[in-house]
Amino acid sequence: MATFKAVVFKHHKKEDGTYNVKIRITHNRVMKYCSSTYFVTKDDLTKGLKLKNQSIVDDLDILLKKYRDACNEMGERLKELTADQLQHYLENLEIRKTGFHLDFFKYGRDKIKELQSKDRAGNAKTYNVMLNSLEDFTQRSVLDVSEINLGFIKKYVSWLESKPARPKREKGERAVGLYLSNLRALHNMAKDEYNNEDIGVINIPLSPFKNFKIPKPPVTRKRAVSVETIKAIASLPYVEVIQPGMNRFNFAKDLFLLSFGLIGMNTVDLFHCDKIEAGRITYNRTKTKNRREDKAEISIKIEPQILPLVEKYRDKTGKRVFNFYQHYINPDTFSSAINRGLKKIGALESIKVDDLEFYAARHSWATIAVNQVKIDKYTVHSALNHVSEEEMKVTDIYINKDYSLIDQANKKVLAFVKLKIGSVQELVRESKKKNPQFHN
Repeated sequence: MATFKAVVFKHHKKEDGTYNVKIRITHNRVMKYCSSTYFVTKDDLTKGLKLKNQSIVDDLDILLKKYRDACNEMGERLKELTADQLQHYLENLEIRKTGFHLDFFKYGRDKIKELQSKDRAGNAKTYNVMLNSLEDFTQRSVLDVSEINLGFIKKYVSWLESKPARPKREKGERAVGLYLSNLRALHNMAKDEYNNEDIGVINIPLSPFKNFKIPKPPVTRKRAVSVETIKAIASLPYVEVIQPGMNRFNFAKDLFLLSFGLIGMNTVDLFHCDKIEAGRITYNRTKTKNRREDKAEISIKIEPQILPLVEKYRDKTGKRVFNFYQHYINPDTFSSAINRGLKKIGALESIKVDDLEFYAARHSWATIAVNQVKIDKYTVHSALNHVSEEEMKVTDIYINKDYSLIDQANKKVLAFVKLKIGSVQELVRESKKKNPQFHN
């Protein structure tokens, strides 16, 4: 039989001098605590923090009786519950009587903050975009979770499909699938958090996506560029600048080649990486580190061909590997600057690549490795840090991490491309001199 007692703890004193009365639940020799709606001051307590305000004691006795009655109603089923389950059941007593309400927008925003605090900015951003879209659709700032049913979803899809493209942009085909996938994920999080089928607590009964098929996104377009294009980019002369490192064209050229030489390293990882030792850059891939037990760690050997670019952008303070954080406020602005420069490069007659973007370096490395250098796909997936942990978990128990195969793969790819970076000095125009000269 579970027992209950109203208690006050000294270390729970709030800034305004009040204490929240907790309900201690003892079940199967395990103690759990529920917060109550009662706050007391030192005048309501004895020196030993026992309640002496009879009015509050009487109210709490009524609450404790409700808890006991609820346990009695469960009968033998109570024995099967853990202390955690019983706590959850009792905390939801009033909700079941008055009806459960959850503002989905507020819930989503709170989850976004939680993801950001866990260094999952990418996930947080996708949820934020979806919620902004949902608020635009409903034209409201409050949305109860009970309103999200099959009819609601169908109307949301129709609205998304009718939305015109943004100015000077082609309408994407992936938005509907991505938004609905994020909506489903957030809705499932709420169900997992507020439902507990083991004890019969179903605050969110609807499963609107059960009978709704989310449209599959179209096959991702192939972004890889040819070996000849990579050579052409490497051979592009720098444009004349007033200050080195500040021209988007030159910067984009350098970073595209740097990423290619580091096996398609992403902008966010280039921006944040902080470990360089013995000629290797080691980092945890941001995109997947929170979904894998090994934190998606990867170590890339710096090959001689790419070393000049690594040194050009080294962080002299030693805080991080590269100095990009000193010039850009976050990875998004960093990435935007690179892609704007790449658009200019792609438009050149000697390049001719429509919508050239940074991710093409990663796709190109993988395509060349598999199709032309004939490196096995497992090694390529490992090099890209794409290996499915679920598929390889059992095998990996017996294998120590060895990056030699990845090192050999990158060496072969760079040799096949015959990548030549050349001088990384930019042509600087001195305002007081007629003749330009080179500077680091």
